[in-house]
Amino acid sequence: MEIVQVNPFIRYARTHEAYYPKKENSVCYDCRLFYIVQGDGLFFANGQSFSFSKGALLFLPPKTHYHFRFSDEKAVKIHVLNFDLTDEFHKQSHSLGTATESTFKKEIFPNYPLPQEFSQILIEKNGIHCQGYVSTCIQLFLHKVSYYKHSASAYLKLALLELLREYPSEKPDYKLIQSVQEFIRNNYQNAELDNSTIAEQFNYHSYHLNRLMKIHTKQTLHEYLTQYRLHMAKNYLTTTMLNVTAIAEKTGFSSYTYFIKVFRERTGLSPLQYRKTHKNFGF
Repeated sequence: MEIVQVNPFIRYARTHEAYYPKKENSVCYDCRLFYIVQGDGLFFANGQSFSFSKGALLFLPPKTHYHFRFSDEKAVKIHVLNFDLTDEFHKQSHSLGTATESTFKKEIFPNYPLPQEFSQILIEKNGIHCQGYVSTCIQLFLHKVSYYKHSASAYLKLALLELLREYPSEKPDYKLIQSVQEFIRNNYQNAELDNSTIAEQFNYHSYHLNRLMKIHTKQTLHEYLTQYRLHMAKNYLTTTMLNVTAIAEKTGFSSYTYFIKVFRERTGLSPLQYRKTHKNFGF
């Protein structure tokens, strides 16, 4: 399929105002487009992680394994579109839903060749130029005016083309920052990991690498490292019975006391309170 043949068929268009993560990754049957109206955090998909904040636009191809980690799971507002890039399967008009890794059914998956440009995860940190298109799709599905599906399809295609036009994969230093993020994900357990050791790994001065990180992710190296450590700590709290001391050690915090302090500052809860109140729902 070529871009010129893209004719989106939307099955689901809604705005969600809360998010509660599942124990398992979600798996999408069709394409997903998420626009972050409110909230920030980390997004994990197919072994990669991305930071996001208000205004981010995320495209996922079918079969993507993913989950969100919002800094505040109750202060969330996100536009969600589920769709095919072709109208070939328009008879499957109702939402196909979202599976987990253990419940995914291959026979539900609408199989068709994706354009090369949309065969990968696309993350635009500042997708505000697409907000109007995505919001209009939501409104059309909400009010169901005449030809609303056809109109929404046209607006979605405009949003997708804008996403491709602005996608940062060709921007200078973007691949470097992706490598830095991967290095942090693979070494966050090391309590001695800091700006200097990260910069040394890539033969850059820490000030310069930190500046590039801030440009591309809106976060400093320290902020990204801390946020990822907290994400992994939350994962241990909700999926294991490890005590808080062990979790602090496993996630690279220099001390139990510092871990408690940072966790409470970022979440408003102690680790044990987070473990007790955590719920397992998602979209």
